[in-house]
Amino acid sequence: MMRLRIPHLLAVILLALTGARAAAAEDADSAITGALLRFVDALEAGDARMLEQTIAAETTAQEQIRKLFCDLAATQKALERAAVKKFAEEGQRFHCGFNLIVSAADRKALAAAKVIYEEPNRVAKIQKSGELMPMELHRNQQGQWQVVLELITDDAEEMDPYQYPPLYAGPGIRHSELAAIHQARYKSIIEAFKQTQARIENGELATAAAAQAELLDKVSAASTDAVKARASLSRGRVKER
Repeated sequence: MMRLRIPHLLAVILLALTGARAAAAEDADSAITGALLRFVDALEAGDARMLEQTIAAETTAQEQIRKLFCDLAATQKALERAAVKKFAEEGQRFHCGFNLIVSAADRKALAAAKVIYEEPNRVAKIQKSGELMPMELHRNQQGQWQVVLELITDDAEEMDPYQYPPLYAGPGIRHSELAAIHQARYKSIIEAFKQTQARIENGELATAAAAQAELLDKVSAASTDAVKARASLSRGRVKER
């Protein structure tokens, strides 16, 4: 099975049973668990617009990364569908695994899932017994609970000039330049998925294995180009000094 970053990082989302709760608490908890289910449903459906509404973003940089993340998830899902339609069982190597984030059993357990409120009406976590990494949700200004993804917050840190002092990015390198490189990498990967999907649908790729190899080459090239671009920035700033 093809392993890409998104399904790997999202696999930490798990739920568990807990005891009965008071009616008022159950109503509050159902809003949290319902938000998580909407996130999972949007992800599995490959609905970029709906997915964007279910994910928290509190800075401009996070909003930008969220948009790219949602577009990438949607294109990955679209490629999965095209591959399965064209190659049948062989196309399963493109399976995203989004449906495994919350299983059928997990969905049934949601009504009794343990919800921990860290900040009343703003921050909540869904905790599974024995797990070290609970799923966190934030409530936005419109009163909507949204899932917090470390992938987005971590990637946004590099793009946000207010997160760290200028020297964090390296001598003489501006955050705007790093942000451009970061976004270019995301967009190149999204385009790679779209191109592979189009070539599958047009009959230009004879086997699922050939399609997978081509896609992985393009994704690897996008990452390599990003590394080279950042290194070039560093060398250019040193010469200027």
